[in-house]
Amino acid sequence: MQAMSNLLKTDLKLKIVDGAADFAVKEGDLEIVSEEDNLAQAIIHRLMTEEGELAELGHPDYGSSLRDLIGRVNNEETRIKARALVLECLSNESRIKDVLNVNVKQNDSDPHRIDIEIAVVPVGKRAPISIFYSLPLEVA
Repeated sequence: MQAMSNLLKTDLKLKIVDGAADFAVKEGDLEIVSEEDNLAQAIIHRLMTEEGELAELGHPDYGSSLRDLIGRVNNEETRIKARALVLECLSNESRIKDVLNVNVKQNDSDPHRIDIEIAVVPVGKRAPISIFYSLPLEVA
């Protein structure tokens, strides 16, 4: 049985900027991220990864289909579809006990971008964590 102290696991910390991820480095060393922070990072990574992209590595269901929305008009129909895709993606994350909320809205300053706010309760925890992810619908 896995110890409760590391139920949400540890991984290398990523810095995510404009949809691209790179390893976070501090004073010449790779940084790590654990527990709730690791789960939050893992959720963002799932949302960024195209579903099926890791099939050859044995993870055919890893990722989301959010990229399918790129090129669509930022309207209520697109935001409802985005919410459904996020919920589907989250259902594949075994470290989530409950999904409390998924809110998708138009970005305040960019009408061609949607902002996704997620609140989940991790397995083995009582307090929810919040995750924010922004997706451009227009190709730059």
